[in-house]
Amino acid sequence: MQNAAPSAFPLRVGLLVPGSNTTVEAEMNRAGLPEASFHAARMTLPLGLTGEELAAKLTENAAPPLGHLSACQLDLVMLGCTSAAMALGPERSLGLVAGAQAKGALEVGGAIVAALRALDLRRIALFTPYLDTTNAAVIAYLAAAGIETTASLGLGLNTSLERFRVVSRTSADALAAHLEGLDHAGADGVLICCTDLPTIAALPGLEARIGKPVVSSNQAMLWAIARQLGQRPARAGGSLFAAA
Repeated sequence: MQNAAPSAFPLRVGLLVPGSNTTVEAEMNRAGLPEASFHAARMTLPLGLTGEELAAKLTENAAPPLGHLSACQLDLVMLGCTSAAMALGPERSLGLVAGAQAKGALEVGGAIVAALRALDLRRIALFTPYLDTTNAAVIAYLAAAGIETTASLGLGLNTSLERFRVVSRTSADALAAHLEGLDHAGADGVLICCTDLPTIAALPGLEARIGKPVVSSNQAMLWAIARQLGQRPARAGGSLFAAA
């Protein structure tokens, strides 16, 4: 009897994402990470909550999807919601995804900080589709990691699911136009936060346009996952992967 052929995708990565997010899986799969498969589960993202109330509701909402992910026997799980990760902080974020019972765990906030440090970006200009109150939580998370935000621009779309659905359909041209309204003169680079924003393919062009490194939530996630698994994506560029 012949031995069974090895799996083409022996490394299994779980992604915990907001219910409306249609971007993370597409960007991770399109990047071409060798030997890895991505498996997403969705949770309801509470709107208008902060602090302990937000933490409690996220923990409640995440339990069912994390139960589904645990059945996949994952090598790695990643919390793929920037606003949630930065509101909770790294310790709580990693605690949240522990329910997936994966061999390893990451969260997008920590991935972003590691990416910014890898590029020595100590002062960043921030662009998001979020409200100013959400941006404030992002800025505080970065400040706790020693990263200064020199300017920020938010589109204020996270007031309702209906408004936020346009985020996943943002084109590279629209992204470039948004960045034109961001003052990055005093920054070492630009950070684009939100895992529902399609960014990975657009980043090299954005960097060429503004003449500075640009890091995004999904790019940082992919970079962190690739490092953890000892892989290198076939289709991902920009300063971050050039420095890796």
